[in-house]
Order: sequence, then C-alpha cells, then structure tokens
Amino acid sequence: MLDEFFILRKDGLTIFHIVLEEDSFTVKVPTDLFAGFSSAIVAFANELGSGQLSKIEIEDQIFVYNIKDELITVAKISHNDDETIAEHIVSVLEMEFIKEYHDELKNYDGAVRKDIFFPFSIKVREIISKCMKIALKNPHLLENIPPSIDIDAILKLSDCSEELLGNFPETTIAVTREFQSQLPEDVMNYTMFKLGKEFGKDIAIRKLKQKANDKTIMKLLKKISICSFDDNIITLRICPFCRGRKVKESDCDFVSGFIEGAYDDSKVSVREIKCHAVGDKYCQFRIFKN
Repeated sequence: MLDEFFILRKDGLTIFHIVLEEDSFTVKVPTDLFAGFSSAIVAFANELGSGQLSKIEIEDQIFVYNIKDELITVAKISHNDDETIAEHIVSVLEMEFIKEYHDELKNYDGAVRKDIFFPFSIKVREIISKCMKIALKNPHLLENIPPSIDIDAILKLSDCSEELLGNFPETTIAVTREFQSQLPEDVMNYTMFKLGKEFGKDIAIRKLKQKANDKTIMKLLKKISICSFDDNIITLRICPFCRGRKVKESDCDFVSGFIEGAYDDSKVSVREIKCHAVGDKYCQFRIFKN
C-alpha cells in the first residue's frame, strides 16, 4: 500500500523515514533532497494562497501529503494504490507520531539522537496493517470515518460488518450504539451519518433486492421500531438508537444516514427534526425530495 513514509519539518529537516516496500526494482527517494524539495513546494503552495498541497504525481509514483502545524507527512504510493486509503493512513500516522513524540519534537534540532524516533517504525507497520485489513473487508469505511477516530474501534466495526448486515436490526443497533459511545463529540454526528448512509445502502440492496421507495423503506424501518410515514415525515415512536441518551442536539444521525442511504438517490436527503434524546416525544425525520 505505502512504498515509503516520511515525516518532515517545514524547514526541510527529515525527522522520520521508512521504506516499506523494497525489491530489486525499488528506487528509493533521496531523503534529504526530498525534504528540501517538499519544504520548498509547500511554501510555494502557501504563497499561491489556493489551499494546501495534497499530492504530487511523478510518472508511476504518487506522493500523498498531509500538512499540520510545522510537520509535513508524506506517503509514496504507486498508481494502482488507493489514494483515499493512503490519505487516511498518513493522517492517522501523523496524529500518532505527534501524540507519541510531543515532548521530543519541541526541542529536536536534527543534530543528535535521531534514533529516538526509530521505534515508531513498529507503529507504522501496525497501523498500515490494520487499515489494509479494514479496506479489504469494507472498501468505503475509511472514506466515511475521520482519521481522528481510534483505528482499533474502526477495525472492530469492520470485523462486525457482515454480522451488522446479516443480523439486522439487532446487531446493527447494538454495535453502532457502542461505536458511537467511543466517538469524540466534534465528529460524532458526521461520522454516524456517513456510517448510517453506507449501511442503509447495503442493507436495502441485501434485504429488498430492488430500488427502494417510500413503501419498501418503511418495511425496513418497521423492523427497527413502531413507525409511520406522513407528509414526507417518518416518525419512530420508540427509537433504539438514542434510547437512554440525554443530549442537547438531535442524536440519531445513524438513522438519518440509514434512510438516505436506503433511498440511494442523489435527489433525496434526510434530516432529523425531532429527537427523543433532546426531550421530544418521538424521533422524526423529514424526507426532502428535490
């Protein structure tokens, strides 16, 4: 998946470098030259003021960039590798590196003790292995979940994915509630909506075996709860996804995503307008058909 991985400083200093795929045909990137080049091209991109550098393509190689504060994190991949997965891995590795070496990075000048970062090689291989395991089983899962979410939680969700689809709704409810409880508040709503959309689409295909409509989607939702459909508003009288939760904002993003995913129509969007977890009597979802 990743041929090489770099952590550089914006001033052109190499902090960490590992070659992951090596054979007789591998051409290694000259580290110091690459660090200087990356520093210059990132500065140039900033001067243009049109956003941060995200990738560079050179013949059959792609360099995926992630830039945060004073660090430049880069993965070298080939054209047949998935860029989205590479982007996710690079972001996760950057966050893990900062978390693990926060104090060392403050005073590091590159002159001595470069070996303090060597043990991170183990973490790099572990994270790549977990991400690839997820990608093989659920190709779109890493696209829908932010890199800030613990990779072990995503892996557990991926391992349960077949059961989530096969044992709907019991396992779907139990596993997604557990997963939601592990999410940071700032990404919880977005993550659960995207997750619900992915599973809604898959479950509709598996259970309905036809393009979903209002009637067939209600058939799916009646497996979850007592519900009704009136004037493009779906009401769940007992919502198992937010049961027992007390929050300030609508909490059933998984259900909103699930309904939207089940429709699988770019002209249909769904928004929760009432939620039992914030004190409303029932959970209600408005269907917008534009």
